[in-house]
Amino acid sequence: MPDEKTEEQLQKFVEEQESGETPQVGPKITAAPAPKFPHTRGDDQISMGNQVGWQKLPMNDLPTQGIFYPEGTEVTIRAATAGEIRHWSTIQEDNVYALDDMLNYILERCAKIKYPNNQLSSWKDIKEVDRFYIILAIREYTFVKGENQLQVKTSETTTVNVSKEMIDYITIDERLMKYYNDEKRCFVLKFKTGGEIEVTIPSIGVTNYLKNYINRKEQLNQGFDHDFISYASFVIKDWRGLSDSTYEKMVLESNSWSIPQISVLTHLKEIFLDAVEPVVKYVDEGGAERVAPLNFQGGIKSIFLISDPFGELV
Repeated sequence: MPDEKTEEQLQKFVEEQESGETPQVGPKITAAPAPKFPHTRGDDQISMGNQVGWQKLPMNDLPTQGIFYPEGTEVTIRAATAGEIRHWSTIQEDNVYALDDMLNYILERCAKIKYPNNQLSSWKDIKEVDRFYIILAIREYTFVKGENQLQVKTSETTTVNVSKEMIDYITIDERLMKYYNDEKRCFVLKFKTGGEIEVTIPSIGVTNYLKNYINRKEQLNQGFDHDFISYASFVIKDWRGLSDSTYEKMVLESNSWSIPQISVLTHLKEIFLDAVEPVVKYVDEGGAERVAPLNFQGGIKSIFLISDPFGELV
């Protein structure tokens, strides 16, 4: 027969089991705080435009007018630092890959994009046609006193000072806009023969992957599907999860495209390429509106360098 002390211990054990409580053994353990990921940080819960040193860009002012991002997306910028400009000054304008990397370098450090409802977002989600506008916005925010004047030559003897608003980046064909789907934030093409294809404006993340993919294949002297890669940036909506295996699976799936699908995609690709050639709009001395090719005096490097450095000397 159990003694009185043993019965009390048994009764206490039964009560603890029924209540779901477990007796504490050893020192009390304090749970570690949950890790905060970039897309769920406390400082992202408020508008990024309210963060010190960051300025929000109106989405409607972007070349895409923001229609290819989730509704409620915010893009903010900050001024470039001296260290970042020092690195920019080493840009190799005759090297397409190096030039592209340097533009992305500034964007990665000086721009943020935030999707609504804490959806995972990255600078790589910025659309290619918005990139240069944002770069020029960063430039203007960096040189608030007008130390940097970007100039484009309009004739043998004249130049104009350029601001980001003067550049015409993209004009989307009205025939294409009728297929824009506001819910999916892209173009949805439905075919009479059945099936549909979603087409979007290329994002930096997708084009960056494709650039590196081509570069790797060429360095290894390996062949790749040149036909699909010319369409890829328009039909791949997200760079996340994009790898050689997933990409090559898409290449195989594209072999089932019908003739109407190939014909429409070819036409759309040509429309996009014509639409994204940036030009400068200006008013000449006679008051007429003109356009000029986007070719800065001093090259791309001049975007983040003081126009008259000797004027800064005593």
